[in-house]
Amino acid sequence: MKPAIVLGGPIPYFTFALRYILAAPKALAWVLFVLVYLLAITYCRFNYFRDPTSAFFDSISGYDKLYSLTREHQAASYIEAANALTQAHTPSAEPKLCLGVATVSRPEKQYIRSTIGSLLDGLSVAERRAIHFILFIAHTDQHAHPIYGEKWSETLPDTLLTYDVNHTELVKIAKWEAEKDYRAKGLYDYAYLLQKCYDTGASYVAMVEGDVLAVDGWYQRATAAAEQVEDENPWDGENSSWLYIRMFYTEAYLGWNSEEWPQYLGWSFLVFLTIVVSLIGARACSPGLQRNMSNVSLIVISLVCLPACILLYFFAGKLSLQPLTPGVHRMDNFGCCSQGFIFARHRVPLVIDRIRHHTMDYIDMLMEAVADGEGLTRWVVVPSLLQHIGGQSSKGDEIADSRAKMIWNFGFEMYNAAKLKIGSSG
Repeated sequence: MKPAIVLGGPIPYFTFALRYILAAPKALAWVLFVLVYLLAITYCRFNYFRDPTSAFFDSISGYDKLYSLTREHQAASYIEAANALTQAHTPSAEPKLCLGVATVSRPEKQYIRSTIGSLLDGLSVAERRAIHFILFIAHTDQHAHPIYGEKWSETLPDTLLTYDVNHTELVKIAKWEAEKDYRAKGLYDYAYLLQKCYDTGASYVAMVEGDVLAVDGWYQRATAAAEQVEDENPWDGENSSWLYIRMFYTEAYLGWNSEEWPQYLGWSFLVFLTIVVSLIGARACSPGLQRNMSNVSLIVISLVCLPACILLYFFAGKLSLQPLTPGVHRMDNFGCCSQGFIFARHRVPLVIDRIRHHTMDYIDMLMEAVADGEGLTRWVVVPSLLQHIGGQSSKGDEIADSRAKMIWNFGFEMYNAAKLKIGSSG
């Protein structure tokens, strides 16, 4: 008997297909797998768009400013209020931390006001007293920097630093400025400021670039991290095993790195083998599975479903599925960049010596070379204490600007300003 033809209605065919799927366990299983897989993809798209290690990363909305907008406003308000101050801060005779910030004039936008405002806003009286803050205007003619002469630049720093060198040194620095030799001058400035911080006698030195935002409460987190690392790697009077603690890192280099592919392959194979062996064993023990899981089904699961799930795991992103927990972590590889380092006092002479003998590297590259050469460990505070906001490089060229825009910490934007205020007041 021929089936009846119903004009203009796909519903009977849909109903027939639905009844067939519900009546056939194998078909139902495949449909459910596809639906769950599509739901997983949708979940990844909506939740992992801020993860630069994910295939679902959105290069536009992923860089949206959230906490940074609040912190920039707080920093601006702090600088505005500081312009009304009439008396400079009185330096502590025994600071716990020297905060060194070097700044040079940028072609258009100056970020240094936001940097300083965010570093100082939210500090308690005791915390501010424990910091010796040096602001270094790194120009042979300090009047070339727009902030020179602004009221806050005179009252907020404990030391407003300019070049205090002999004529020969000053001529050399001026030559670097004229030739735009940012690498040589940057290293010189870093060592110069680092030495000045060392001279304060502070137990720790925080070197921060002038195009970042600091999270509210950064000082507590930074000093707690330094003390923790110091306790775990104590200075014995001659040596210690750590070089620095990062205050900033970018997640872009913390994904599924090719250097670790044997490890990823091994774990993937282990998961694959465990599931396949478990299915074979379960089928052997279950009459129901023997009826509904044929050899063909087992092959499809092994060669289609499992690889698809493993691939989705990697596509989802390492930081989304294996996030760094808050706290202090060892990070000997894939760290970037030089926005903020914390050094113990006893490490500063080594760093200065290496900088003065290696004038062909940038600071972040040189620090990695020193650590590798000396066998020293490197650490990081998670979440990041700093955010890089310098979309325009101080180097003043398009290539440097494009690279600067990609130096970003996505986790920093997840800070909650209200909770941070409650935590600092508590």
